[in-house]
Amino acid sequence: MPFETLFSPISIGSMALANRVVMSPMTTNYGTAGQEPSERLLAYLQARAEGGVGLITLEVCSVALDHRYQPHSLSLAEDRFIPLHREITALAHRCGAKIQPQITHPGPESLAPFYEDKPGFGPSVNVNPGAFQASRPLELEEIPAVIEQYAAAAVRAKAAGYDGMELHAAHVYMLLGSFLSPLRNARTDAYGGKRLAGRARLLLETLAAVRAAVGPDFPVTISLSGYERSPGGREINESQALAQLLVAAGADAFRVSGGSTDGLVSQMVMGSDYPDGANVTAARAIKQVVDVPVIVVGRIHTPEQAERILQQGSADLVAMGRPFLADPQWPAKARAGRALDIRRCISCENCIDSMITELNLGCAVNAAAGRELDCQLTPATRRKRVVIVGAGPAGMEAARVADLRGHSVTLLERQGRLGGSLLMAATVHADNEPFYQWLPRQLRASGVDIRLGVEATPTLLRSLDPDAIVVASGAEVRTPPIAGAGQAHVYSGAQLRRIVEGRASAAEFTMVPAAVRGIAARCARAASRHLTPALLRRCSRLWLPLGRRVVIVGADLAAIELAEFLARRGRLVSMLEPRKRIAAEIGPKRRAEHMDRLDRLGVSINTEVTCEAIQAGAVSYRTAQGRLRTMAADSVIVAGEPVAATGLYERVQELAPEVYAIGDCTGLGLIRKATQEGMRIGSAL
Repeated sequence: MPFETLFSPISIGSMALANRVVMSPMTTNYGTAGQEPSERLLAYLQARAEGGVGLITLEVCSVALDHRYQPHSLSLAEDRFIPLHREITALAHRCGAKIQPQITHPGPESLAPFYEDKPGFGPSVNVNPGAFQASRPLELEEIPAVIEQYAAAAVRAKAAGYDGMELHAAHVYMLLGSFLSPLRNARTDAYGGKRLAGRARLLLETLAAVRAAVGPDFPVTISLSGYERSPGGREINESQALAQLLVAAGADAFRVSGGSTDGLVSQMVMGSDYPDGANVTAARAIKQVVDVPVIVVGRIHTPEQAERILQQGSADLVAMGRPFLADPQWPAKARAGRALDIRRCISCENCIDSMITELNLGCAVNAAAGRELDCQLTPATRRKRVVIVGAGPAGMEAARVADLRGHSVTLLERQGRLGGSLLMAATVHADNEPFYQWLPRQLRASGVDIRLGVEATPTLLRSLDPDAIVVASGAEVRTPPIAGAGQAHVYSGAQLRRIVEGRASAAEFTMVPAAVRGIAARCARAASRHLTPALLRRCSRLWLPLGRRVVIVGADLAAIELAEFLARRGRLVSMLEPRKRIAAEIGPKRRAEHMDRLDRLGVSINTEVTCEAIQAGAVSYRTAQGRLRTMAADSVIVAGEPVAATGLYERVQELAPEVYAIGDCTGLGLIRKATQEGMRIGSAL
């Protein structure tokens, strides 16, 4: 069996697990307005439980009814919740998984200011950066009642059939985590101070009360930050000392995370700037001082990585959150030796940004995440001949889903490869590459008839006699009229993409002498058959058709990822954006992290400006105040704006009983829009 350590049994206290794969808690907001589990949440959990996971840790369950964490988060604050939670435990157990809730009081992160017209509370006056509210200090006389709320919630968890529970004490937030941290705890009484004993007192008393309430045989895991990763925060030596105190007080295991919270949870839900396995060192340090199981979480993507962590003795179990959003079947595929079929998380952080913009969890690469009730891939009642035009992410996802449902699918792609805009996206931003590899791999292993280098002409479409045509032919890129844009050192974004992908005509190779442009184009086309994003990234460090000083006109997501890519290759990049905000199509967390990277890479950004003219060696632009300015430029890239291109969709209306348009041809929407629309059409055909 592959990954023998990962799929070997282990116990946490009295809880025997079939393997060492843990699904870490993730707030979904799939509950009801009354803080109850919903049918949507049950379907989401069932998909993960069926995937072979050893232990599921359910998302935050508040111990106080008047202090919820999110609008539709869960509660174990009253006995009436017990039967509802029994549905969750029964479901998990039917699927062969163990399950435990994460129990907490939101404390400073409480939404009580909005729902109850009263502040949250914490160790001191703390500001909840997500809710823009200040909490009040918890009074000494209030502490026993709060501890009793924890104990009562633990009893309810046991009565509901959970196999154990997790106490949330990580990330310098919520009640226990904020008391633990010197970053938030400025108390001068017995529950505060510079010494760990004071700051840990509430957690230790809570654990003691929980243990007394549930008895010695109900496993209690503690979630803990190893490093708080902020100046003045708790360091690993103190976390080691804390872990030993907690074991003595009755802790059965630790789930080691890291970082401190902020308004965008940057250190909790780590983006691509963080290394894989970012918390492994901290987990190993905790494991070296305790004799209970240690679970590590944070940027663990592949079973190979998980197995290596376990074999090295850095942890006893491996927990993952976002990988279970991307592929609920992660454990089953790994165990069956199908690791390459795992749909990997690409760390795009759409899940977090959708919590901010849509108030519930979503996934860019798995449109079915949280929509399991709507995306059941039931066999088609009638097998249809389906022709899909365009093999970008939307077209490929539609083809994949339609084939799984039993349709006869033909996929037409004008270019000589699958992927569409994903090749460039995966080249300039390496975290996109696993998805670029996964979708074509699934199609090649399916029954889809893939035809590359084929133009979808009306004659061809008629000959295929389709019952349904799905147009996924991509967007049209519209560039603004700029004086001087026709010069040899000026490229459109689409032109640069064609050059990089080996699809440019000889005339587009303006960076080489005219006499050899034809040869350059032919060589590029020949090489393109073997190009991968990783190879393109390596080759681009040796040569790019750009001078040192590069000006990019436009700052959407594709443009800023290109700017980062070029800056890492020694280019001095400046950006001119007519709008007030860069990358307006993405959410605040991802945008903030891009801004941080651009700053560190030395990319200058100018917003609310208009590019007036391009000269040899310079670009002229006008500011919002009307001033005309210039900046030096050896090369200029006019990124352009993707706009809907529905011409083909309109031309094929009479060629099939059903005609649909999906993906960027209906307007730019990034990977999530592509996969959602591909899944929707594939499920509806």
